[in-house]
Amino acid sequence: MFLKKAVVLALALALLGSTGLALACSKSSAKTEFPSYVYASALSLESYKAAVSLPTEVTTQMPCYCGCADFATPHRHLLDCFVNPDGAYTDHASGCDLCGKILLDVAAQHKQGVSIKEIRANIDAKYSVYGKPTDTPLVTE
Repeated sequence: MFLKKAVVLALALALLGSTGLALACSKSSAKTEFPSYVYASALSLESYKAAVSLPTEVTTQMPCYCGCADFATPHRHLLDCFVNPDGAYTDHASGCDLCGKILLDVAAQHKQGVSIKEIRANIDAKYSVYGKPTDTPLVTE
């Protein structure tokens, strides 16, 4: 009887420990720390969250039409509006609604399973009226 209780207790502790570990891991990976400027608006926060959750192969194949192609150091693609080439966040998209809207359109289409090539065509068709795009190579998949 004692042995049976000890085994049950050991199993319960092991299960509790692994559950706690899983919860700790999921909390740390689910929470992203952003700089304060990301919280400037709901659109800004939502678009930065989407930018870091999308695969870079998607965001680096999408152009931006906000005018960032004419910067002294031109943006290469949509991801550059959110993240610098060195991996640090940039504040550009926090104050640019167009970047956020483009990113959220990309994220919604990606979630629906639209191909990268189709997403690119849709973005070009919808946002080209805003001006010159970044010099982002066409999708060749």
